[in-house]
Amino acid sequence: MEFNVAEMGCVGTNPKYRRKGVQRILNDKFDEYAKEMAYDLCVLAGIPYFYRQFGYQYAVELDYTSEIEVAKLPSNTVLKSRTFEMKDVHMAQSLLEETQEKYLIHSLRTPDIWKMQQETGTYGAELFRGTVIQNEEKIVAYMRSWVEAENKTLVIRELAKSRNIESREIAAIIRAEAEENGLEKIKTKLSHIDDFSKYLIGLGAKANKPYAWQVKILNPIKFLEKLGPTLERRIGASKFKGLTKELRINFWKYALSLRFDDGNLVSVSDITESGRSIGLNPYASIQLFLGFRSREELEFAYPDFYVRDGFESLIDVLFPRKPSYIHYCY
Repeated sequence: MEFNVAEMGCVGTNPKYRRKGVQRILNDKFDEYAKEMAYDLCVLAGIPYFYRQFGYQYAVELDYTSEIEVAKLPSNTVLKSRTFEMKDVHMAQSLLEETQEKYLIHSLRTPDIWKMQQETGTYGAELFRGTVIQNEEKIVAYMRSWVEAENKTLVIRELAKSRNIESREIAAIIRAEAEENGLEKIKTKLSHIDDFSKYLIGLGAKANKPYAWQVKILNPIKFLEKLGPTLERRIGASKFKGLTKELRINFWKYALSLRFDDGNLVSVSDITESGRSIGLNPYASIQLFLGFRSREELEFAYPDFYVRDGFESLIDVLFPRKPSYIHYCY
């Protein structure tokens, strides 16, 4: 299921114009634009707390890091490395998609985006050098890295490998590159559930507590309608296969009805009477919808988030907790 996402980039206000509501005006205009262009979600990676007043909520993992000394990595491998070239994009795309299979939410990278990143040497507005890793002539991994000379650190901004290749083999390649440059540390910006990250953490890498993308749903009805095929697949693979039922959900600021017939989502509509079985905090609910937090976690954190009367297991099936990771597409 593909969602169209509008990201607000970096924003700064001249000090003499602060506290005059300029940011609120900008956010209103951004929302208008996003709706006109038929975006489903708005996202940003802004400063803590501030954007809650505009309806944003932390909902997708962001800014993972793991750090380890080069000397802790293995030093021998049969693999070889070379500079990434445009001819490698097709195979790299396959490796990226294989890596993304474990994530509930991930980005899409088109050939044009690969081309732009390769030509500019930038990934998420940061510089990188592309490397292909081969077993004989076959490409088995690629990575995008950069040297922080002042910290004597090799930064791995992106890495994707074949599931058939051991992480220790990739680690040995990375150690060799770091030592060639006189570096002492490795820092990755990969998800902590990535196979390579888990390998480094097992070697003693220090893992951070990640930040998160802040996300806003522009139109809850349209969002849930678009999510419908995914909800139907989850129902079909569960004990609720063939479900015929109405879910009446109180979001406190509004209420919605989700009607299922024989496992299919047939309608999402506004209602005035929601009952007392399902009450979802309207801001925290996006964490449930995007798999960032489970129903039980949200019920524990928010007194105004509850599921009762036997609906608990159905909500868990419809909205499971599962990790996400966004590979930059600019």
